Amino acid sequence: MTAARQLGIACALLSALGGFAAQAAAKEPLVLRPVSQWVLDYADDSCRMARTFGEGEEKTIFILERYEPGDRFSLIVGGDPLKAQLYTDTAFRFGPDGYEEEGAFRTGEMGEYSPIVLGSGLFLAAPPNLGERGGAEARDADAGTISIFDQAIAFEQEAAITWLEIQRGKRRPVRLALGSMGPPMAAMRKCTEELLTHWGIDLESHRALTRKVRPKGNPGHWVVSRDYPGDLASKGVEGLVHFRLSVSAEGVPTDCHIQRSIRPRDFDEAVCNALMRRARFEPALDSQGRPVASYWRSTVNFLVP
Repeated sequence: MTAARQLGIACALLSALGGFAAQAAAKEPLVLRPVSQWVLDYADDSCRMARTFGEGEEKTIFILERYEPGDRFSLIVGGDPLKAQLYTDTAFRFGPDGYEEEGAFRTGEMGEYSPIVLGSGLFLAAPPNLGERGGAEARDADAGTISIFDQAIAFEQEAAITWLEIQRGKRRPVRLALGSMGPPMAAMRKCTEELLTHWGIDLESHRALTRKVRPKGNPGHWVVSRDYPGDLASKGVEGLVHFRLSVSAEGVPTDCHIQRSIRPRDFDEAVCNALMRRARFEPALDSQGRPVASYWRSTVNFLVP
C-alpha cells in the first residue's frame, strides 16, 4: 500500500472519528445551575416550590406542586432551552438513580419562561412497590398497613436526588443542578400536611384511617364529553383542572374545590357541576371502622380529539 493511500485512509478515519465525537458532544446535557433560592408557596389548596436556573437566554424555571400529602407531584419546567417541535415526546429523569418518565407531556406558555412542559403523577424516586401501571401503595414497614397519605419514598431517597434532566425529541438534553432534594421535599411534606388542617380535617385522626374515600363505579364516567364547554370545544381550547371534593360520612360530595386550573374558568364550572351531580363514594373509615367525612381529589384533562 502506498504512503498516499495510507494517508487517505488515515484522514478518512480521523474524519469519521471527528463526526462521532461531535455527535457524542451534542448529546452532552446543557447543565444549568441555580440562580435563586427555593421559594415555597403555602396556598389554601396546594403547595408550590419553585427555583430558577441559568441566566440570559438559558434562564429556566422549575416548579413542583402537590395538592395533598403523598409522594406524587406535578411538575412545570419552562424556558428557552426547552424549545422543540410541537408534539415532541419529552423524557424526565431524576438522577443519579431516580424516577424516569417519557411520553407526550402537555406544553404551554408562561411569559418569559416559555415554552413550559407540564407533567403530573411524577415521583422523585420509584416507590418500592410501584406497579406496572404506575400505581403505588405506601405501606408501614413495621405494621404492614397502608399509609393513608401514600408515602413510601424515604427521606434518604429524596436526599440522594441532585438533578433533573429533560430530553425533548432529538434536542440536546437540559440538566438542572437541583442540589440535594432532601431539605426542600421535607418542607414540602410539612406544607401538604398543613393543607388538611386548612380543609377542616384532623390530621392525626386521618393518619389512623382504616380506609380512604373510595369511588363507587368508574370516575371516568363522572365528567364526560358532553360536559366539555361547547364554545371552547369548537375553538379547540383545551384545559387541565385539579380538583378536590369534600366527601361526607354518607359518601356524598358536599363541596367542590378547584385546587389549580389551566383556565378558561368555564372548565372549572363544568367539572364541579358534573362531579356534584354524579360522583358517589364509599366513605372513609376511622380507626374503629366508622364512616367519617374526608376528601377525594383528582384531575380532569379536557382534550380536543
